[in-house]
Amino acid sequence: MALEYLEVPYELLRTAPHAKLAYKHNPFGRIPTLIHDEFVVNETLAIRIYIDHMFSGKARTLTPADFSTILAIGQWISMASDYAFRGLVHGICKPRMAMEGKGVSEQEIRESLKDAVAQGKAVAAGDQTFLAGKSLTWADLFLFPIFSDLCSMPERALVQEEAPRLYAWYERVVRLDIARITHNGTVAAARL
Repeated sequence: MALEYLEVPYELLRTAPHAKLAYKHNPFGRIPTLIHDEFVVNETLAIRIYIDHMFSGKARTLTPADFSTILAIGQWISMASDYAFRGLVHGICKPRMAMEGKGVSEQEIRESLKDAVAQGKAVAAGDQTFLAGKSLTWADLFLFPIFSDLCSMPERALVQEEAPRLYAWYERVVRLDIARITHNGTVAAARL
């Protein structure tokens, strides 16, 4: 999404974590990896720094210069990378898909996910256009894929009800060209 937003040409090679291609560029078999010139950059935070250093500032940026926005971006990225990823992806999305695959009833699924859904509500905050202010930033790009997967699940209704501001943010981001262009191959794309 960042490369699309910054209008940086790229070639996307799709692979799953721990696949042969993932291990080729990362000793832990994790994704994503960014390869640019002689640099092989692993881990999303390092990729963010690299992209900011190499490509921001030409016409657009994902890290505005004011200090309070930089702090807000850092806090949102930390929440997305830790709490939201663990709570929403590993606490709701993956367990739901596994239970659906085993034919578990919807009532049983909802009951077993109740605590994780309650924790997910804690991520909700803010009344700005985007997570860290009036313009799209790294904060939005870190949380959006997680939230997109969550909103492809029946728990979407809970988000709409319990976190309407966060859902309104999701609706704004999902309409952006960069969200549509990068949607293919995601959990959300497979479910919707």
